[in-house]
Amino acid sequence: MEKKTDWFEDWFDSPYYHILYGHRDQSEAEFFLRNLINKYQPKPNASIIDLACGKGRHSIFLNSLGFDVTGVDLSNESIRAANAFANQTLHFEVGDLRSLKSTKSFDFALNLFTSFGYFEDLDTDLQVIQNIHQLLEPKGIFLIDFFNAHKVIQHLVQAETIEKQGIPFHISRKVEQGKILKNIAFEHQGKAHQYQELVQALTQKDFENLLNAANFKIIDCFGAYDLSSFNSQSSDRLILIAQKN
Repeated sequence: MEKKTDWFEDWFDSPYYHILYGHRDQSEAEFFLRNLINKYQPKPNASIIDLACGKGRHSIFLNSLGFDVTGVDLSNESIRAANAFANQTLHFEVGDLRSLKSTKSFDFALNLFTSFGYFEDLDTDLQVIQNIHQLLEPKGIFLIDFFNAHKVIQHLVQAETIEKQGIPFHISRKVEQGKILKNIAFEHQGKAHQYQELVQALTQKDFENLLNAANFKIIDCFGAYDLSSFNSQSSDRLILIAQKN
C-alpha cells in the first residue's frame, strides 16, 4: 500500500509554493533577529538550530553575524537551494521534526514564521517539542514564532485570488475542527493544480501546556517582531521564548 504523504511534504517541495510565497520580507526577518540578539545577548559563537528553515534566509543571516548555525527542513528542494550558502559554520540538512535527532547540542533552537502546528494532534506537537528539548544544552533557549490564531480567525479572508508570475492562485480559507484550512487552486501550462495547507489554531494556552509538559519554562511572550507585548485581540504574532529546565 502506498504511504499517504502529509500536505506539507508535497506543497513545500513544489515550485509553485516558492512562486506564491516568494515575497518574504528579508528586512523584517533581520529586524526581528537583531531585536532578539540585542535582548538575549548570545555569546559570539553560540550554536543555533533553525527548525523548518526553508531556503535558509534566517540561518544565512544569523551565520553572517558570526553564529554557528544548522538549518533543518523537510523539503529536499529547499535544502538543496540553501546548501549553496553552506560553509564551515553554516550547515543544512533534510530532517523531519517528528523524528529529529542530532549528535550535536545547541544553545538556541528557533522555529520561525509559523512553521509549527502542521500535524494532526497535540500529541505529535508534544513529541516535536520534546525532541527539541533533547537537542538543547542545559538552560538552552527555544523560540517559537507563530501567528496569533485568535486574530487570524477573527479576520479570516474566506476567498481571494493572488496573481504571481502570471499564475492566478485561487485561495479559500475556513476553520474546521480547530484547524485553519487553506485551499489553493490554479492552472498552469494547461494543467490544473490543487494544494491544501492545514495549520492547527494553537493558542497561547496551548503552547504553555505543551512547553510545560516538555519541561520548558516560558520566560517571555511577545506579540510582534519589535518585541512588544502580546495581546490576544490585536497582536499579529505569538512569539514565545522558553528555557530548558
